[in-house]
Amino acid sequence: MAKSGIGARRSAALEDGGPAYVARRDEIIKAAAHVFRDRGFEATTLRDVAEATDTDRATLYYYVGSKEELLQEIVRQALGQDIATAYTVKRSRASTKDKIAALIEAMVKGYDANYPHMHVYIEDLGRISRQDNEWSTDVIARTREYESIVHSILTKGQRDGTLRKDLPVELCAMALFAHCFGVDRRAPGVTAWDFAASFTLIWICAGMISGPRHILELFQHIAIAP
Repeated sequence: MAKSGIGARRSAALEDGGPAYVARRDEIIKAAAHVFRDRGFEATTLRDVAEATDTDRATLYYYVGSKEELLQEIVRQALGQDIATAYTVKRSRASTKDKIAALIEAMVKGYDANYPHMHVYIEDLGRISRQDNEWSTDVIARTREYESIVHSILTKGQRDGTLRKDLPVELCAMALFAHCFGVDRRAPGVTAWDFAASFTLIWICAGMISGPRHILELFQHIAIAP
């Protein structure tokens, strides 16, 4: 009954959206992201999160109902950041090759910064898409919005001659996602960005970009990025 009471109070506080409550909840979500990163999602308990936020489990339940809810909020926020960055890239006056370079950088750095929770989300995307709840509906909508932005950038690249026109945009985008979001298995001390910079252009852009000069310029742009 006590747990149910806490759940009712949590729902009321979320609906009310008081600034102090929202700020503290955001602090807990950010702290949980660090704990998940250090310990791994499966190994982490709510007790670990409570200790990281200098609170007890009973108080923690006032802000979140479960470890899964924390993961959901982390993923939701990360996707929101990715979408905002992708829109900024799309609306910029940069060339297509520079936009692709910016997308690769944002994808890899965002994935690395939000690992392992984004990895959990990507690996579980099929199951998420089959769920019938507010969070899964929102996440799938955000995922499709992000994919649409990337598709539009690649489509423009085909129109202006930067990208090969004989390759389906959907296939190019899938290759981009697969490589940029699959960089978590790397040698100790090697950052996701350095790892991706060493091979991404060879495996993806070398086959997508029209003309050897564009390939070399884009590879150099990625390889020397900080």
